[in-house]
Amino acid sequence: MVGYGANKGIVPIACDEIFKRIAQNENPNLKYEVQFSMLEIYNEKVQDLLGDQKNKPTGGLKVRESATGAVYVQSLSKHPVDSYDMIAQKTEDGYNARSIGSTLMNQTSSRAHTIITIEFKQIIIENDRKTEKFSVINLVDLAGSEKAGQTGAEGQRLKEGCAINKSLTVLGTCISVLADKAMGKEKKSVVPYRDSALTRILQNALGGNSKTIMICAISPASINYEESLSTLRYADRAKKIQNKAVINESAQDKMIRELKSENQKLREMLMKAASGSGTVNLDDLGMGTAEEMIESLDHAEQEIIALEKPYEEKLAEEKQANKVREEEKAAKLKLENPRAPHLAKLDEDP
Repeated sequence: MVGYGANKGIVPIACDEIFKRIAQNENPNLKYEVQFSMLEIYNEKVQDLLGDQKNKPTGGLKVRESATGAVYVQSLSKHPVDSYDMIAQKTEDGYNARSIGSTLMNQTSSRAHTIITIEFKQIIIENDRKTEKFSVINLVDLAGSEKAGQTGAEGQRLKEGCAINKSLTVLGTCISVLADKAMGKEKKSVVPYRDSALTRILQNALGGNSKTIMICAISPASINYEESLSTLRYADRAKKIQNKAVINESAQDKMIRELKSENQKLREMLMKAASGSGTVNLDDLGMGTAEEMIESLDHAEQEIIALEKPYEEKLAEEKQANKVREEEKAAKLKLENPRAPHLAKLDEDP
């Protein structure tokens, strides 16, 4: 997916192509905004690879669903970028923070699924009217399925392998059900997206308004015959899924207004209940407990602040943060006598 050195993988090639096409734009009324985020699913827990690695939430980040049905990861950091070089640096930082381990089959085996998300926005201004087209590009690096006998996995490595195999099995089940639905079979079957964090996050990409491409890697070795055959069957099922992608056009102002209106109504209801002048049955609302409602309110308010902040301001903040990180890295490497023998520990993880 990422590649090594001069042998660039799908992620850098795709990201580079985005900015090459943006550079070809000569229309002054057409603008583009790009945001980058990166996460991993380790032992069914979602972790932000570009966030604070020292203070990771123990239970991982929560996967939520918006009122419009879109699935998103709460509190996942999003980084505005205006060049391929910024994406390349972010990708390198994220891959350095990944969970990897050594097995008999691979010295640097990925122990988690990695999802790179690029939010791409096209803004057109015509007759003082602003129209936005919004796309979410998920570039997914799946960890390979494992057989404990071949990898020699024990203890923590075995637990990680089981989590990887479980999520891949659920992904395969989702693909099978979606394929059956596409062919007119099992129309009432429920797609088990919620059985795994991986399929929950990729719900929109698998069976929603999207185009999905799956690339499968197989081995020519005879010892991996069964694995290769299973992978090819997997790909054959995926080919049968039929998604019809249509252009999404949405005004950001409308989204902000709806969020503010919803927040105001909820706050009025909670204040009414708190003052004793009325009672609110939370079960009837179907919105969870009071703590969950307050948490949702706070998160919605943070979303409003993020949406209202100009893209140029976000980009300037991101560049300043990158500059500070580079200065901190340089400070770590600064030595009183560079010629003297020394040990330098660069990894944040003890």
